[in-house]
Amino acid sequence: MRRLFAAALTLLLALGLGVPALALEDAYVVTNPYELVEWTGENAWSAYKANLHTHTTFSDGTDDLKSMVGAYYTQGYDVLAIADHGVVGKPWDQKPQTVFPLNVANIGKSQEVLSSERLAEMTTGSDRGGRGMLQVPLGIELQAATVFKSHLVGLFGGWGQGYIGLSTDYRTSVAGTQDAGGVTIIAHPGDWLGSEFNPDAARDPANVHYFAGIMRDYESCLGIEVYNGSDGTTRHDRILWDQLLMRLMPEVNVWGFANDDSHNVGDIGRTATMLLMPRNTIYNVRTCIERGAFLACSRRDRVLGIEVSDRTLPFPGITNITIGDTSITIDVDENTTKIEWIADGKILDQTGPTVDLTHEDITCYVRAQLTGPGGITTTQPFGVDKGNGYKHPDDAPQGWAKIQWTLNLYLTKNVFGWLAENIAKLFN
Repeated sequence: MRRLFAAALTLLLALGLGVPALALEDAYVVTNPYELVEWTGENAWSAYKANLHTHTTFSDGTDDLKSMVGAYYTQGYDVLAIADHGVVGKPWDQKPQTVFPLNVANIGKSQEVLSSERLAEMTTGSDRGGRGMLQVPLGIELQAATVFKSHLVGLFGGWGQGYIGLSTDYRTSVAGTQDAGGVTIIAHPGDWLGSEFNPDAARDPANVHYFAGIMRDYESCLGIEVYNGSDGTTRHDRILWDQLLMRLMPEVNVWGFANDDSHNVGDIGRTATMLLMPRNTIYNVRTCIERGAFLACSRRDRVLGIEVSDRTLPFPGITNITIGDTSITIDVDENTTKIEWIADGKILDQTGPTVDLTHEDITCYVRAQLTGPGGITTTQPFGVDKGNGYKHPDDAPQGWAKIQWTLNLYLTKNVFGWLAENIAKLFN
């Protein structure tokens, strides 16, 4: 309604109909990814705990599918995607087709799957109070064996079986999955960027421009993992996330996911993507991750010094969101002790449940992060259109700088570059 109101005023002014010159910059338009969520009442939605990036011995995991699925079920997860390298997932009572060379490492290891009876029990939740756990269909980790880990999680599409991929190319897998009717998530981009101990790599305009182009061109590429596993090589991926949001919002959103990237049962529970849905169905899962109606949660944030060892503690959560004319207010649960707001990659000087959108540091988006005894939770970004036509400066590399970046990409993101990098480490 605010968007229509602002458009109507603009039209009337353009037609010279004598409407008073109202301050259109005060008629802010907020894009709310949680707009459809029913927070209260008898039809209130629930938060469903998901992990969308899980490995087994069908690629480079060390525990078999039966053990991994069973452990996630036991630990209270509601939604799970098996995303083995180069292997399109099948129903959990069937063995998928493994691919060379990743299957070599697991010769002799158990590759047991669920029985059909056990799968039915888990799906219906017959031994868990009727709370079943859903399998996200056709999960795969794309770019199966690229040296510099240009990996993506593919869901719902089924494209990429056995495709090795290139370290210099994300787009082939994104496009192939989109054509197959699926969606993708850029996995642990810090691995590819080499930003673990070099946060400037996540701010480099050329690197940001590279990923921003993918997000612009492919609506099915939903976002990036902002928390992955133990938050090691990925510790500065929140920097990349904010840089992308600065350039793309509010026209194009980039959702932030939190995934265990688990390879054994000991990895389970390091993160969770909390899906806000009316019911736990495959349709709702896909709709939720496409619209951004979820929260990204982690036990660890190495940059902020957050380290939670007890994985049974609940993550900080949200109970309501209210959008005002120039404000956003979130109500939080008892597991939250602190609320901070982030815009343009900076933590604002406003803390607490309400953020004033007139704040000068808010240009095109804002997001909240919640901390508590159980870890950290981040909302998805809210798009903010102040009516002033703001666009982030186009700082993509030009001329020789662009040529240098491209040459570096193709000369270093290969096997020889990997060897040179690791030999150099021996002397550091």
